[in-house]
Amino acid sequence: MQITDAFEDYLHYIQVVENKSLATVASYRNDLKEYLAFLDAHGFTAIEDVTYMDLQDFLKEQKVKKKTSSVNHMITSLRMFHRYLTMTYPKIPDATLHICSSKTAKKLPTYFNVADIERLLDSFQDSDMDIFHKALLEVLYGCGLRVSELTHLRLNMTHLEQGFLKVLGKGEKERMVPMHQRSVHALQQYLEFVRPQWVKQRSPFVFLNSRGQNISRQYVHNLIKSKLTALGLDERLSAHSFRHSFATHLLDGGADLRVVQELLGHADIATTQIYTHIQNKRLQDAYASFHPRSKEEDDHENI
Repeated sequence: MQITDAFEDYLHYIQVVENKSLATVASYRNDLKEYLAFLDAHGFTAIEDVTYMDLQDFLKEQKVKKKTSSVNHMITSLRMFHRYLTMTYPKIPDATLHICSSKTAKKLPTYFNVADIERLLDSFQDSDMDIFHKALLEVLYGCGLRVSELTHLRLNMTHLEQGFLKVLGKGEKERMVPMHQRSVHALQQYLEFVRPQWVKQRSPFVFLNSRGQNISRQYVHNLIKSKLTALGLDERLSAHSFRHSFATHLLDGGADLRVVQELLGHADIATTQIYTHIQNKRLQDAYASFHPRSKEEDDHENI
């Protein structure tokens, strides 16, 4: 089977049959294009000629250029591609059968402390652009949304009088997320006074830029980066840190882990449990800094 045919066949399958999101399809496509370029450069035309050793050679190149997490993402893309081909065309062997992902140190999510998030959200003025940006970030933090969920939020998913949003998350799963009064007020201000001025033609999306276009994820990332710089905040924080902060602050306030799982739209509670590790790390740091017995141990070590 021609490599290009296998590539197109697989992309059609994940997009049409599996109904993967556009972002997921684009991610797999980008990884596989790199792989196909490698195979082409090494004279391969038929996918069944690719062996385990050829894959290893490709991954060696990847490990020189990329972080471990990016290489692991590539391995996942290759594994899904080759497994599909073997299942659909049994005569094509699975070259990824013995490929293993590299272990990565699990990093704890970055998040805002309460004082910094308050400072950021209170930094906006009364201009149309500031009203727009404040609404964006109030909803992002106040509802714990993914950036893609924020940019795809539709007017018919907002229920401001009742104080909640209907959110379409991963796998097209719907969830209901309550809104606190500040988020409701910020969004109302934008919808009543700014959006009507900017909309050029009917659009189902809540957040439109000043040209009347639906905002992109990159727009949100750029906005947050510029605010972090302007306020002198930790530039390791990101758009996703708002979601991490939402979860961390809820747990700090005494929320049940299962409730936080539901609000975040996590299918598996193990994904949500990462936030309990943040709490444990903070407790350990506080103990090491302030408990007199801990200080005594440090003093003895320094003798």
